[in-house]
Amino acid sequence: MSDPSRSRWSRAAGPLVLLLAAVSFGAVAVSTLIPSQAERELAAFVPSPERPDPSTGIPGIVIGPVPVDDHTTVPAPPGDPGEPPVGGPHLPGYAACDGVAHPDPVGDDDAVGAMERGAVWITYDPERTAPTTVRALAATRVTGGDGLFMAPYPGLTSPISLQAWGHRLLLDTPDDPRFEQFIRALSDNPYTAPDPDAGCAPGGPDR
Repeated sequence: MSDPSRSRWSRAAGPLVLLLAAVSFGAVAVSTLIPSQAERELAAFVPSPERPDPSTGIPGIVIGPVPVDDHTTVPAPPGDPGEPPVGGPHLPGYAACDGVAHPDPVGDDDAVGAMERGAVWITYDPERTAPTTVRALAATRVTGGDGLFMAPYPGLTSPISLQAWGHRLLLDTPDDPRFEQFIRALSDNPYTAPDPDAGCAPGGPDR
């Protein structure tokens, strides 16, 4: 013989479970549809015809005269010690920059060729950047990212240095919110890179 109280509980519990599931689903849907505060703030750094270089709003960024992007037959002259180049004449060729974490230093000419295509070059001083930080960056931010490549650069003037064509930002840690602001503003930016349509995948045209 069935227990009437259990039957009443079953009839009441069914709609309650459905209600809880709906509320849970709704919360997930809302969190997916409504950007977080951080995402809303980062949206201000997405380039547009009205604001082609939103990186100008990043505190501490250094924006120099846009260097010429001529290809040469001799390697680019070395820059200041501890400062990766941000453009200029360079040998043909480019570093893979379609979300690649290079384990070894990248040649300056190849790095300039990648930035010419609109890539952001993330460099770090291996003496002042913990291996766990490097692995986390590679796994969660760089690998598979459009217009990004990372490589060690011994002797940097700061633990982290971000470069894009004509732009540089020195940071102590990638946790700094300016790290993501720089990437949003300049990675694949069609208004600041000389040849953004060339692409970053290995084997692409070298123009």
